Amino acid sequence: MRLGPLTLIVGRNGSGKSNVLDALAVLSSLSAGLDLREALDGRDRPAVRGGSQGCAPLGTSSFKIGVAARYEGAIYQLDLRIGVEPILRVEAESLWTLRTSGPKRGERRYLLKSEPPDPYSADIVARWDNGQRGTNPPITMRADQLLTSQIATRVPQTSQPARKLLDVATSVLDALSGVFVLDPVPSQMREYVPERDSVLRRSADNLSAVVGRLIREKETGSALIDMTRSLSEAQVADMRTVRSPLGDVMAIIEERIGGRLQEVPTRLMSDGTLRFLAIAAAMHDDPTHDASENSRLLVVEELENGLHSSQSALLINRLKEAASRNVRTLATTHSPVILDSLGGADHAHVVVAARDEDGWSRLTRLTDFPNYLDVLGRSSLGRSVVTDRLRPATRERPSADQSLVELFGA
Repeated sequence: MRLGPLTLIVGRNGSGKSNVLDALAVLSSLSAGLDLREALDGRDRPAVRGGSQGCAPLGTSSFKIGVAARYEGAIYQLDLRIGVEPILRVEAESLWTLRTSGPKRGERRYLLKSEPPDPYSADIVARWDNGQRGTNPPITMRADQLLTSQIATRVPQTSQPARKLLDVATSVLDALSGVFVLDPVPSQMREYVPERDSVLRRSADNLSAVVGRLIREKETGSALIDMTRSLSEAQVADMRTVRSPLGDVMAIIEERIGGRLQEVPTRLMSDGTLRFLAIAAAMHDDPTHDASENSRLLVVEELENGLHSSQSALLINRLKEAASRNVRTLATTHSPVILDSLGGADHAHVVVAARDEDGWSRLTRLTDFPNYLDVLGRSSLGRSVVTDRLRPATRERPSADQSLVELFGA
């Protein structure tokens, strides 16, 4: 799946939309150098549904995952297979690109490739491309971490090929470090939080501290307040924080009600308002990632949750604007209103998740459907889904020929 400035995944419940978001959460956690147990199972709650055991397809003991990143005009692919039973470990990993010249043009060139694991060892041996003839040299790595994240400390930087390997690995890891999965939990966002706890977390439970930091920065503060005004029915005058006797902070929106300013703290805000503020904060906040090198990828499940239809459409426009600031968005949605708010150029980045005839989840770009142009010629995309106007070209093959209505769900 290729990501655009705004990528939307649509499909019925159980079609596999959340699997894509889980995959990015796993890769992002592993890129930070965490061991597999901490990255997949977490300390407070699993990074993905079911933790490490939930990552493997039903009836299997391992799972495969991969990502591609661009570096100096070339595409480099990171592929790995992780076993979850009997122990959690990397079973295979490779970092490769396609050869562009010579007699082996089009074949894979492995910069790093692991050997079959030893079931009795906590380590795994990988070979790296040293640019010399013959067999590539082996190096021992920990099997409970992403091998690519260990290159900086395991491969001696004494040659040009070694430095190139490190540069490529760093580029891939940087791209993954820019992934931020946001899963706001409004019930956890209503309390005072320490002012220093201002790096937004996945659940956004520290929203008040993050808002406090953002509004102190003139540019981001103005943007956050302006966004809140445009997407709220309330007459928002300002936004600030208040301190508790212990020095913790709580965010407050000042609203004009009956000609007077009234303070609405987070503990009184609706779930939809809190969820919206979390998305807005994530769009304008990137304290740990160098956006000049790689764009940030904001990942949100069911983007329209808690928002009125009119707010959802406005939010889409704001997310498009965020792309100009190097903040891309990947989100799942069930909303016809959101689909109707997209322009023609946006359709190339709408991805449909559906189960094939064997029960596996597949992703297909909307514009690759045979009846795509016919759909647009008759009605809007969202309305066509709701009114059940789309029909399968064939019912025997529920794949790319399947109707969009069956894949979206009416």
